[in-house]
Amino acid sequence: MNISWFDFSIIAVYFVFIFVITIRIGRRVSDSDDYFLAGRSMRWPMIGSSLFATNISAEQFVGQAGLAVAVGIAVANYQLAGVLGFALMGLVFLPTFIRLGIKTAPQFLEIRYGVESRKFLSIITILFIGLNAVPLSLYAGGQVMRDMFGWDSTLPGILILCVTTGIYAVLGGLKAVVVTDFLQMFILVLGGFLVLGFGLHAAGGVGAFLVKVEAIKQNGGEDLLSLFRPADHPIIPWTGVVFGLTVHAFFYCSMNHTIVQRAMAAKSIHQGRMGGLFAGLLKALTVFIIVLPGIIGLVLLNDGFFTTPPETEDQMYAAMIRSLLPSGLIGITLSGLVAALMSSVDSNICSASSLITLDWYQPARPKASEKELVRVGRIVGAVIIIMGMIWAIFVIPHFKFLFDYLAKFNSYSVGGLLACFIGGLVSPYPNRNAGFWTLVIGSLLGLLLWLIADNAYVNEWAYSVGLGILDMHFLHGAVFLTVCGFILLFGISLLTQGDGAESYADMKSTKLTGMEPTAAENKQFKLWLVIVGAVYVGIYLMFI
Repeated sequence: MNISWFDFSIIAVYFVFIFVITIRIGRRVSDSDDYFLAGRSMRWPMIGSSLFATNISAEQFVGQAGLAVAVGIAVANYQLAGVLGFALMGLVFLPTFIRLGIKTAPQFLEIRYGVESRKFLSIITILFIGLNAVPLSLYAGGQVMRDMFGWDSTLPGILILCVTTGIYAVLGGLKAVVVTDFLQMFILVLGGFLVLGFGLHAAGGVGAFLVKVEAIKQNGGEDLLSLFRPADHPIIPWTGVVFGLTVHAFFYCSMNHTIVQRAMAAKSIHQGRMGGLFAGLLKALTVFIIVLPGIIGLVLLNDGFFTTPPETEDQMYAAMIRSLLPSGLIGITLSGLVAALMSSVDSNICSASSLITLDWYQPARPKASEKELVRVGRIVGAVIIIMGMIWAIFVIPHFKFLFDYLAKFNSYSVGGLLACFIGGLVSPYPNRNAGFWTLVIGSLLGLLLWLIADNAYVNEWAYSVGLGILDMHFLHGAVFLTVCGFILLFGISLLTQGDGAESYADMKSTKLTGMEPTAAENKQFKLWLVIVGAVYVGIYLMFI
């Protein structure tokens, strides 16, 4: 075992503390609104913390810190895109979602395009959660536990996390998730700054660290402290950052049900969009608590600092915790990783539960009682975590970089979805047929691009039939698929000789009473929007 019993005790106490909170809140759940939307009573500190904690999981600490070893701080573009994405959520989509009073993001597509579009997106989101979000968090957590305890595989950690997080996630519903995320956010950020501070000290201080990074660049390595990479860079080209990551962030922060479910639980539009800005400010911190530690780890590796060097890039963060921190702080920092893991898994389980229960079970059983809906949601949560466990054990380990899998899944799956959401929000022209077939064709086209990029047989076939142009970087693929989505949406609307003016008018005229911001709240939101924008631009200027 690579950590002391004292550190282990800190982690155990943390688990017990979270379970106590969850059980107490879970007992107060009275209906489906409580379980799936926290009674629409959340304020911005809770919402922002939950948005941040849901977005930052162990795969970020493990995967992005590992990728930073290879490409440097440029990988932070993924996190900075989230700063922009959360701000856009409050500006563009969230006010409409809250005014409509919807409980799931797919319900927006039903209002705008029809029930078949809602069901299609619901299925896609459920598959995304079961095959991507939950297994990634479980596998990353299994890696951390393997490296810390000296186990031979990730399997014991995955199983332990499935049991503990599964029990915690299905009991309390969204209110328990949001409240615990608020507490977990502090531990998560503290743990990240501890690794940053002790890492810089071990590297000889900030000055010595900068000299060593410059030496790596002079010897033919990457410019580790520059956010920009050339357009032909194999991992993170600047063109993909400007266009592809914008697609990523806009969809993930504004249309992904796992994220917007927290904002939909807001007490008002103002509380929801301020929560988004708070999450954006917290996202900016990840440059310093996740990505920079990965670069520091590379410097320490070159210095021969590690008694037992990490075997892979994804093991770097765990190696730094083990080698840098004294007993006690290791336990606190590992609790932060556990917090990151639990907050993402519980959020995704709650999201999948709401989608299956509200988009499928409730329409099939309209007379189901509130207690029955909550019970079904909990059963669904258990099924989702079992499915995620299987995927984490047998599929995720085949990817060299953990974060690579996450980025590709997002890039190839959102083009048509993004087009339908934006097109349906801003224009009355897209009609019912266009919305549904854009979702279907866009998803199939995304699958084709992924196979061309990652499967040798499909890649060879594509070149043989003149489709080699589709073999592109996944971030460029995200832009290509989004453009294709808009062409499909408006093109099919033209060919089918119809428009969506009636559904568009209904969407614009619906308002949930008591939710509109006051003049003072609008002024406050604009001020903080400027502050978030200044932080966003300032970080790019710092690491130009």
